[in-house]
Formats: sequence, structure tokens, C-alpha cells
Amino acid sequence: MSTYKNLIGKDVNFLTTDPDNSQAEGQIWYNSPAGVFKNVSASKAWASSSNMIIESRLMAGFGTNTAAVSAGGNTSQPANIATTQHYNGTGWTLGGNLPEARFNAGGLGVETAGMSVGGGDPPGARSVKTFEYNGSSWTAGGNLTEEREGPFSFGTETAGICAGGESLFPGGVTQVNTVDEYNGSSWTAVNAMSTTRYLGAACGTETAGVVFGGEQAGGAGYTSNAELYDGTNWTAGGTVPSAQKYGQAASGQQTDALLINGFVTPNYTTAVSEYNGSTFTTGQSTAIPRAQLGASKQQANTTTALAYGGVNPGVSGGPRLSNTEEYNISINVTTAAAWAAGGSLNTGRRKSAGAGSQTAGLVFGGTTSPSSDTTASETYNGTSFSEGNNLNTSRGNLAGAGTLTASLAFGGFNEGAEDQSAATEKYNGTSWTSVNNMNNQRSGLAGAGSQTAALAFGSSPPSINNDVLTEKYDGTNWTTANNLNTARDSLAGCGTQTAALAFAGMVPPFSNATEEYDGTSWTAGGNLLLAIRNLGGSGTQTAGFAYGGQGPVAPLSLSQQYDGTSWITSASLGTARYSLSGLGETQAESMAFGGGPAQTGTEEFTPESTAINIKTITTS
Repeated sequence: MSTYKNLIGKDVNFLTTDPDNSQAEGQIWYNSPAGVFKNVSASKAWASSSNMIIESRLMAGFGTNTAAVSAGGNTSQPANIATTQHYNGTGWTLGGNLPEARFNAGGLGVETAGMSVGGGDPPGARSVKTFEYNGSSWTAGGNLTEEREGPFSFGTETAGICAGGESLFPGGVTQVNTVDEYNGSSWTAVNAMSTTRYLGAACGTETAGVVFGGEQAGGAGYTSNAELYDGTNWTAGGTVPSAQKYGQAASGQQTDALLINGFVTPNYTTAVSEYNGSTFTTGQSTAIPRAQLGASKQQANTTTALAYGGVNPGVSGGPRLSNTEEYNISINVTTAAAWAAGGSLNTGRRKSAGAGSQTAGLVFGGTTSPSSDTTASETYNGTSFSEGNNLNTSRGNLAGAGTLTASLAFGGFNEGAEDQSAATEKYNGTSWTSVNNMNNQRSGLAGAGSQTAALAFGSSPPSINNDVLTEKYDGTNWTTANNLNTARDSLAGCGTQTAALAFAGMVPPFSNATEEYDGTSWTAGGNLLLAIRNLGGSGTQTAGFAYGGQGPVAPLSLSQQYDGTSWITSASLGTARYSLSGLGETQAESMAFGGGPAQTGTEEFTPESTAINIKTITTS
């Protein structure tokens, strides 16, 4: 008679605590305190990830879940864009722009050898142009045999397929079933699909591809047909689920694919279907219902996938979306990084300053109305704010440094007196004491460091030179240091006196410049993904955090993290806000608070975490 150990190679152990690593996979154990048997099993799940830099729909998407590309598309203005965005498995960064703005183009290939095929721009026009991407820049490829928008595309840059789409003929717009094949330099017409269609989904290779659904010609509505391509001929591939006929995305291969989301009037769906080359079965749904989205088209199988962007007028943040979701089959359960509401400030304010951490924080000063500033100081214990002793000088647009029990407030602007301040005050955990002033009156500045080793940089005029000024504080006096390279105010900063980071601000109108300070001089760092002013900041020079603020379209919920070289998107704030402030000596303990015109809301950041998927064994 075989035992569990003979079959599996592991004993059934009696444990007082559950194991916390992958060695538990395939093991059954008895948790003695709980009095139950447990094991670890793989689960299928979509998890939220960092939002796109620019929300978009109808983009040309290609690549994999750890090297994805979104090229062009249509934003919420509405406007068609030439922006290229890269996803590396954690967040989004910017790539080289398309030579021209376009939407509803086909995408195929991988991050370093991909294509944007056809598309539309301006509205009403259809394109024959194709562009090839090498991971950083686009170059013109061979033209399609006919203009088309919303085509089905799959394959690689040297063996690609562009099928169907919507074309503009002398008699008007119509959907087509014609197919072009690409050899790396030119397109050739090949056998047509059975069904005329556009704006569905496709994936696979030139010799083993599949197309799903789409809208048909002549007002015939949406098709539920899937078709398979073997490099020469098209054959029937099964019936697409009723909720996923139009504007969906696909990831994987011809016989192992995911069909993700979609639209059938009037509903957007969270549905995901698994496809084996002939039939569809219900998969794990996404959190966000949407259509006209992008996906990791070139996945080798369906154990991982990526879905991003799209449209759903009924979803918060719509109608264009920046949401990103990752799919995994894993023994680990991932809890995505997120901002969550913290305790509310007692005094609503904007352009305040802060020090400390999520569980031991301090908020002070700020502007409460167009003509009024506050001296209010509040402490935070990780749950709620308590009134503390006030600043001696009322001001907003000031800067801060230090911790809850040893902080520093400096600079600022008094709205009532219409006067900038050089005042400096220190806090001992109970009360504020005035100390030596800065050498220059300034507001709209940023700060870094500690109570006895602080750094102040940037500001708004009276004197234009104040925009670049840097001053150091040694616990007693301020001394002038080397200037910033980029003059600006309304910026953010983080780090220490000898390893500080300055980023964003008003130049005017907006700046994406990042500078690093080594205790002596400032040097250029990697630019922010967007030009922003009036944002929050926290963290360190090699792990900085930027969130919220004002961009060309304000306010923003976008968050960006810095690794010492470049910025990448992170979890977005729950509430878009500008003229907010931040605290936190590390990314993990960051907190955003206040904002215009006089918000009381706060948000706390929690990094991504993973835990093994432990199941209790039952007899049911």
C-alpha cells in the first residue's frame, strides 16, 4: 500500500505555524493550534499594478507582461497621441514617440522588435503606414496594400499578419476581410478571412494565428466567429462568448490564449475566457470592466498576462483608463501596492509641510483660504491627527525636514501680509521655537534632511535668483550652497543634506527636471515622466517618490518612483490632488495630505507584498 510520502516524497508534518515559502508547495501539514490539515495550491488571479503614465484606448499594443509596449491611442481630451509607453513588470516609463499621432492601429511583435500597423488620424482618415520599433525609436516600414484602421494583427516584425479592419473607399467606410503578410520590409496580399470585421482581438504567429470577434460590415453587428490561420488558409475556430465580441484584447498563442474583456451594447465586461484553439471556457475575471484595451499579445502561454488602458464611461477615472492588471497562475497571492485613506486633518489646508513617518508624523502650516494661512500643527499616530502647539509664524508654501520629535519648518508665504518669509522654527515633539532665519526670504521651496542638517532649495521670486538658491542648516545657522541648475518653485524634494533629490516644479509652466545633490553640488538626474508642479514628495535620493500635483491637465493622481537613475509609475493616489504635501523618510512609509483648495484628506502608501496561497483542507 502506497503512503503519501511514497507518492509525493514528503511527510505529513505536525506544525505549530504555517510555512512561509515555496517549499510548502505540494506539501500537506497539520496545523496543531488550529486543528486542521492545510496545503498550498496555485491560484489564478488578476492583480492591480501601476497605472499608465497617460490614459489611453485604441493603442497599438504588443510585447509580454514584463516587456510590454503601448503605442499611440486616444486620450480623454479627446486627442490622438504619438506617445509610446513601456511596462517592465513593475511600472510604466516613456519610450520614443511615434512619427505621427494615431489611434486604432494594429500592434505586433516584441518590445525591441515591434510594429504599429495602419490606424487613424485625423478622424475620418485611414492609414497604410507601418512603423517599426527597436525598443527606443520608430522608423518607417513598408506600406500596407490598402489603408485600414482597427485591424487584427499578430506575429513578428519579420513575419507579421494584418487582417481585416475598416477601410475608406469611394462609396464610404466599410469593414474588410482582406489580409496582408509582412516579411520584414514589405506587405503582400494573401488569402482573405471568411468574415469581414474590425476592432476585435488577435494573437499567435504568422503560421498559427487566431482572430476573435469584431464588428462586421454593412450594419451586420458584432460577429462571434473566431478564425484560425495556418500561414496559408483560414478555418473556423469556434464561437466567441457573447459578452466579448467587440473591443476585446488577446494574449497568448493560437491553442493557448486568453480573451480579455470586451463590449456588447450597452455593457462593458470584466469577463476573461480561456481558449484552446477550438473552444472557450470561463477564466478569471478582471477587476475593471473595459473595452478597446491593450494586452501582452506575445505571451508564450496563459500562465501570465497583462491588460491595460481602454475605455468604460462608467468607471471612475473614465472614459479613458490608465488601469493596469497582471494575471498569474501562482502559489503566491499578490497584494498590489496601493494608497489608502488615512485619518483626516483637523484643519483643511494646501501647501503645508510635513516631517516624520506614517505612524509618527507631523503636519504644519499651510493655506486655508485664498487670503488666510494657518499656524496649526498636528501630529499623527498612524490612525488619527491630534492638535499640537502651533507654529509661531503663520505661513503656507513652506518647507520642512526631520522627524516628529525633531523637525524644522522654514520659509513660506503669508497670504494676509503678502510677504515671503525667511523664518525658521524647530520642534521638539511638544512645541515650536524660533531659531536663526534663512539668508533669503523664500516660498514655494522644497526641503530635505534633518533638524540639525537640513537643506532648502528652489523658491519663487521676489528676486529671480531665489529660484535656484540652495541653503544648508547645521542646527544653528544657514549658509549659502551651490545653486540648483534649473530655476524653479513649487517643486518637491526628499533625502538628506548630503544625498538630496529635487524634482518637478514651475519653470514656468511645468518642469520634469530632476537633480541630485551630493552635499556640495547639484547634477542632473533622470527626468520625471511628466512635467508637474505643486506635488508631494518623500523617500531618499535613490528611492524617491513623487505623487499628485498639477500637470497640463490638473489635478493628478499619478505616482512615480525613482531608483537613483530613472522614474517609473507606481500605484496612483485614490484622489487626484494638487498643492498637496508629503512625508516619509522611505517610499514604504510615505503619506500624502491636504491639497487645494483646503482638503483634510490624507492617504498612506503600502508597497506590494506577496504571500503563499495556503488552503485549509475540508471534506466538503
